[in-house]
Amino acid sequence: MAKNIFVYYLLIIFPIVLLGLGAKNGYLSATVFTGALLIYALIYHPIVSGLRLLQSGKINKSEFWKNFIPFWNDKYWTFLFFGK
Repeated sequence: MAKNIFVYYLLIIFPIVLLGLGAKNGYLSATVFTGALLIYALIYHPIVSGLRLLQSGKINKSEFWKNFIPFWNDKYWTFLFFGK
C-alpha cells in the first residue's frame, strides 16, 4: 500500500516541480506556465486521481468522468493522499 501512495505522490508532484523549475529558469513564459498549470489542474490531476480510485475499487468505471467535476472526489481525499 505504501508503494501505491508513493507512486501517486510522484505522479502528482513531479509535473508541478517541472513547471516550477521551468518557470524559475526562464524556460516557460507566464502564458505557457499558466496554460500548463490549467492543464495539470483540470485534466492531469483528475485523471491520475480517478485511475487510483478505479484501481482501488472505490469508484466504478461509469463514475470516472465525475473526477472532472471540481471537488467531487473530496470524499476520497483521505484515501487518495493518506491511503486510509
